[in-house]
Amino acid sequence: MSLFDKISAAGASGNVLGRADGAIRSGASSIGEQVGSLAGGGKLASAVSQAGATMGGQAVSRAVNSHIPPGMRGAINSGAEAASQIAGGDVEGGILTALESGLAGDTLGNLLGGQASQGRYWSGANMLYGGITPSEAKRIYQEAIGPGRAKKNLFLLKAQSALAGDFSHEFNLFCTDIDRGPSEVSGGKVRSGSAQLDTLTQAEPVVLRITTMDDRAGTLKRWFEAHIAAVAAQDGSFGVPADYAIVFTIQHAFVGEASAFTGRVLCRAQSYEVGLSRREDAMEELQMTFTQLDTFMSP
Repeated sequence: MSLFDKISAAGASGNVLGRADGAIRSGASSIGEQVGSLAGGGKLASAVSQAGATMGGQAVSRAVNSHIPPGMRGAINSGAEAASQIAGGDVEGGILTALESGLAGDTLGNLLGGQASQGRYWSGANMLYGGITPSEAKRIYQEAIGPGRAKKNLFLLKAQSALAGDFSHEFNLFCTDIDRGPSEVSGGKVRSGSAQLDTLTQAEPVVLRITTMDDRAGTLKRWFEAHIAAVAAQDGSFGVPADYAIVFTIQHAFVGEASAFTGRVLCRAQSYEVGLSRREDAMEELQMTFTQLDTFMSP
């Protein structure tokens, strides 16, 4: 039912102007409440509600002999239609209805005029955004920042071996960088006529490089040399993997969460380097290199 129909029903008996005023304001209030509910109580919903109530008051003040002229009737119905469109989620359609109906000079049109210019801005192609609309640029930005990206400085390193037990605390305390060679399968190409055939040869072992600091007692250097001695003893014999194997577990990005990517590799100590210099006052760093044991063995 339009606002004019409410006014007509109210004018059947009694004080027509008073009832018309109440009907218009009641209709505007109900529209405003609907808009406020659906639009989340935003500024646009508040503006429409206030404009509707003001427009209703103007209509009553201009009514002569309980008669509302057709032009005023059209203005009231157009305002109600615009507010209903906005309440239904068609914000741009409601703004255009208000402007096209000649309300640009009235309260509703003035309040929605700014919203119309904002609507044209957000829906118009803009060269500052590469020829797309600001709305599309905002959507792309939200999509870009939405996924939680992994951070390279957030990781958890665990080191365990039969020789030294769990040494994870010391490694995490001093570790600064980790470089892990990706799993690699090597192969070659064989020509067959005009085609090239891919021939696989072997799966390359994983190489793990860890950069750490150390304490004054040389705890990590002693740990590494103990594992080197377990691999190759001074008497010329080699040890068995059960004695010198080391299990490294690297948890990426989200420390302590089950959703984090976790990589485990079974290694042996290969070499380490230390760089000392009296030219600068800096922390001592160890460059440790570990190589994967038999690739068919899982940690």
